[in-house]
Amino acid sequence: MRTLRVDESPVQFQGQDVIIRPEPWLNVARAATRRLAALARIRYSFLMRFEIAALGLLLLLIPFAARAADVEIVSGSYDGGMLIGFDRTTGVVTGYFSEQTGEGQFSCIFYLTGKLRGSEAPISTYFSEAPTEDLIKGQLVLGARGEFQVRLPSEHGGCWNVEHFADESQPADFTLDAAYPWITVAVVKRDKAYFFDTPASAVHRKGYVVKGDGVGVRATQPGWLQVDFVGNGKPVSGWIRQSDVYPTR
Repeated sequence: MRTLRVDESPVQFQGQDVIIRPEPWLNVARAATRRLAALARIRYSFLMRFEIAALGLLLLLIPFAARAADVEIVSGSYDGGMLIGFDRTTGVVTGYFSEQTGEGQFSCIFYLTGKLRGSEAPISTYFSEAPTEDLIKGQLVLGARGEFQVRLPSEHGGCWNVEHFADESQPADFTLDAAYPWITVAVVKRDKAYFFDTPASAVHRKGYVVKGDGVGVRATQPGWLQVDFVGNGKPVSGWIRQSDVYPTR
């Protein structure tokens, strides 16, 4: 006995050609199956292309992310008399440079502030006690992590004999000595600014910083600054009154 095919091709049945037509629902089922298979292939192909594109984009972004991490400016004390503070929430970088020759004959002192944009920050440099006088704009340029240069079009008074900021052949390079969590840098304006254990302390400590000292600011409270003073000896930390320092621009 022959098995009849369920399609429209003629078959021999008892010596005669017979066409057996499938039920309509079977045609619909076949069409649906073919459509689902086609959609599955299309969907698979689309997802594959999407995943490959996403993976390629990720691979492209990894070096840039690594580079950005490598050149991130670090708050802390740097060789050559530079203090740097960086506020991650605003991107503002502040600094204080204070250095003199071995004999103390020449000194170079200025404050700097700017906003980091990628690996550079347009900066303004000036004397803290007279921010509108001898204002020189320049660039802070990041190198590897913990390294940067300060480039100015002209020198502040006394700086040429201490450090070259306007000489392209001898750029002013700075390398991190010690990292601190400073959000900004401030300059003391009082003859003596005493340290307190906390803003609520009724009595100040014996230790103090003097006019012209640079301090790194860890935190702030209304009227108070939590600071580190990095001198030639052991660093000193504590709270000082905000009124004891020059305002930053």
